[in-house]
Amino acid sequence: MEKMLGACGLDCGECEACKATQANDADAIARVAAEWSKMYNADIKPEFVWCDGCMTDGVRKCGHCAECDIRACVVGRGLANCAGCDDYACERITKFFESVPCAKEGLDEIRAARCHSERSEESPPPT
Repeated sequence: MEKMLGACGLDCGECEACKATQANDADAIARVAAEWSKMYNADIKPEFVWCDGCMTDGVRKCGHCAECDIRACVVGRGLANCAGCDDYACERITKFFESVPCAKEGLDEIRAARCHSERSEESPPPT
């Protein structure tokens, strides 16, 4: 299955909330809400958890994705994710990487592939 990369580089397809939403599994959503409540020492309700992925056209965004400043920045710039930003890696995303280093790996892979593609286009054909 192809990755469903979020604005920040996380694979939304690996998120338990997104998986449960895609399966339309209310019991799994309730379990995720309970896990997140314990993990973050907060009262997280199931309705906060439903999410189709932060950069999809789906209207359901978990509470965090709906208010995420990284997502808002990417959407405001008309990008698919931070990898396409001329300001990569800005202070905002760099701070996020401190907590979630795996997100950087995904974005760096995209940037490297793009750079390789641009170099290939610039290279003259072999003679």
